[in-house]
Amino acid sequence: MRLLTYIQTRHQLSRRNFVAMVNKEYVSINGKKITSYTQEVITGDKLSIKAPNFKIDEIIEEKQTSSTLILLNKPLGYVASKSDPHNKTIYEILPPEYTNYYYIWRLDKNSHWLLLLTDDPALVNEYEHPKHGIEKEYIVELDMELESKDIQRALSWVKDEDEMLRAIKITKNKKKYHYTITLNEGKKRHIRRMFKTIGYRVMDIERVREGKYSLGDLKAGEWKILEK
Repeated sequence: MRLLTYIQTRHQLSRRNFVAMVNKEYVSINGKKITSYTQEVITGDKLSIKAPNFKIDEIIEEKQTSSTLILLNKPLGYVASKSDPHNKTIYEILPPEYTNYYYIWRLDKNSHWLLLLTDDPALVNEYEHPKHGIEKEYIVELDMELESKDIQRALSWVKDEDEMLRAIKITKNKKKYHYTITLNEGKKRHIRRMFKTIGYRVMDIERVREGKYSLGDLKAGEWKILEK
């Protein structure tokens, strides 16, 4: 099991804080400093974290637990963040018992779409890691009609900020300037950046499917617990 998964599950430490502790050499396994947040551990390993405000000395014990998955239709104006002094967060929509759930894929406040949350950090890694290639489907409104040559560009590779971006499927919808876009990865502002690079502006974007889960008739601000 990954140490990150263990530390998130057992101590609710954020990925960002854990990575910072690793980079500052505050984390040791069996007396040896670790240099990567992807470190694997097994039951019986001795974990030591000696950060200024976070200290642990314990033996790792793998605890088998069942995971829960929540599907939320995130409304416009909300951010996927534990706390934000300037914006409303998704946790203001959910009941208090889900405050410690992890969201899968960060969303900006100007997008409204399907968002999955879970109490299992391993499930977050399963969905977010590129090697799994889990499909995500979006309804995207552009500022004008896509030309055939630009559809082919988006289905190939578009370079932006030293990253390569692409869609794996683009389908024209009946509604003017609307397209169904399918990705099998999810880089920061992936769709907006991809279309901006080839000369289009994204007017609206809604994620309607992630893996086998779809929004269905779930309205903005509504949520439900999924059967896995």
